[in-house]
Amino acid sequence: MIGRAQGERIVVTAAEQRRIDAFARAARMDVDELIESAGKSAAEWVLDHATAQRAAVVAGPGGNGADALVVARRLLEAGIDVRAFLFAGGGVPSESVERALRRLQAAGGDVTAIDETDLGPLERAVGWANVAIDGLYGSGLSRPLEGAAVGIVDLLNRARAFTISLDVPSGLATDVGEVPGPAVKADVTLAMEFLKPAHLFFPASGLCGNVAVVSVDYPLGALAEVMPWARVLDRAGAGRRLPPRPPTGHKGTFGHVLLLAGSRGMVGAAILAGRSALRAGLGLLTIGIPASLAAAIHAVLPEALVVPLAEESGCLVPEAVGQLTPSLGRVDALAIGPGLSRSEGTCEAVCAALEAYSGPVVVDADALYALSQRPETLVALAGRAILTPHPGELGFFTGASAADIDGRRVEEATRFAAEHDVITVLKGRPTVIAFPKGGLYLNPTGSAGLATGGSGDVLTGLLAGLVAGGASLEDAALVGPYVHGAAAELFSLDRSERSLVPSDIVELLPRAFREIERCA
Repeated sequence: MIGRAQGERIVVTAAEQRRIDAFARAARMDVDELIESAGKSAAEWVLDHATAQRAAVVAGPGGNGADALVVARRLLEAGIDVRAFLFAGGGVPSESVERALRRLQAAGGDVTAIDETDLGPLERAVGWANVAIDGLYGSGLSRPLEGAAVGIVDLLNRARAFTISLDVPSGLATDVGEVPGPAVKADVTLAMEFLKPAHLFFPASGLCGNVAVVSVDYPLGALAEVMPWARVLDRAGAGRRLPPRPPTGHKGTFGHVLLLAGSRGMVGAAILAGRSALRAGLGLLTIGIPASLAAAIHAVLPEALVVPLAEESGCLVPEAVGQLTPSLGRVDALAIGPGLSRSEGTCEAVCAALEAYSGPVVVDADALYALSQRPETLVALAGRAILTPHPGELGFFTGASAADIDGRRVEEATRFAAEHDVITVLKGRPTVIAFPKGGLYLNPTGSAGLATGGSGDVLTGLLAGLVAGGASLEDAALVGPYVHGAAAELFSLDRSERSLVPSDIVELLPRAFREIERCA
């Protein structure tokens, strides 16, 4: 149970939102006070961030509609030309809507009741406006829109106006990523104090546009009772979790990673992971790689120490672990998996290395396959590992298909983390970070450009570099995906995300780190 935490946002379900509102009422906060606070914050956001000159406001019959009418009144009082519309949906507007309506009218605002048989007046107003406020339905919606509501949504979606939805775009179900039926496609969604699952899970999040959280003045006692479904890091939170960089530090201060990676035809995975680890601020990097590939690493990654290892046909064999023994005693973290192959000898080498090293480890790619074949090694990693599977790789352990796991991302990652006492970073949109004791985070950064072979190798190196540099496993598991996704977003600022390749992510890591450092 927490209140407003600096550096992170809270994600709640619709049921939890109702519970919070009930606590607020029990703390003697009137419903109208909550609505006024939410509408005021939303209006201030519109005035600060949108060039609102002419606003069309669509209010529904429930609490979201009351918020919208407060927004209309506040914009009107700020000198914006406002045309407000109220949709009863075949029923009777709530008392809070009626009270907000009277206050808007008392301020000189005109409100047009939407005639379900004639949407012409609304169509003309939406065409006239340069900002449209969607307050038709909010987090309480539990079924697909129908009737005239579908026509209203269609008008908003066809309009050229900049569309701002309050809390969630009308038509979305708050707690799921699916789109149950017709829904508003917003340019911006203003989440009221808390994020909702629909803001983060596709395809619903694709209709939310950019999501901004606006404050609601809940009593501190009510905030203290919040039970988050999940949390989301922001830039400040990521910056505060970075390991320190003392000005008197040296290469030993900033950590030493042993990266076990690469096989014939997959040397690039080792290079990407190694470069990423160094970009995380690492002091020393040692790469263990099949001997025939060592020269390739030397040629393109001069910063790394290279240990040529025993191999067969370009893949590691168990004898390689004995060659690593001196290195295992000197390093601060082990990263293992990128490009290793799934040969029998390599799987044996992977498990032997994980058992021989007692420090923190980051396990990815082919090393995950090896672990799935030897459960006793996974047991040995309890309390000291970050595993970074995509849904298909998590399926190695559970037997479920990638599609099934992707449809149950939170449940699968949470269960795996708890059962095996390992931090689980389930890659995808959004990346789910599950902690063994039950903490759950969703990573808010990234783009479709990350869906390319090699981006996971970059994340592996990044995580290991952070851990070796002094970050806890928990902090690294949060900051790594955040910075990884932020670098992808930076690429998309002036280039097409379809052109992103993993090397671009590595090159943009310094800018991504700089942005979050400024917010710390």
